[in-house]
Amino acid sequence: MANAFHVELSMREPPAEAQARAASTLKAQANAVGLRLTKQRAGELSYRPRVQFPFVIMLWHSLNREQMTVTFTAADGGGSTVTIDGAVTRHNHTLAADPEYWADALGATIRG
Repeated sequence: MANAFHVELSMREPPAEAQARAASTLKAQANAVGLRLTKQRAGELSYRPRVQFPFVIMLWHSLNREQMTVTFTAADGGGSTVTIDGAVTRHNHTLAADPEYWADALGATIRG
């Protein structure tokens, strides 16, 4: 079973700009925890297990409900609040649940 994680960050850019930058910046970080960008919607990036061979392994990760959603909302006083919610394998959980891992990649600050 995948282990859930939740991270909240702050970025100086408005949500649309923060999302555009994050879509390209988070590629390596998401890949390191076994995920890839699959959908982009206004205010949201969705990640699912990366394609790998044999496909049975990828199917197992999908059935295990491994995923990540990054949402971008306007913060009070300007900038954006970035919320990263997801679930990954126990092996990748320590890295995915570390706010500094995501903050360093995005040039963001950790909330709360």
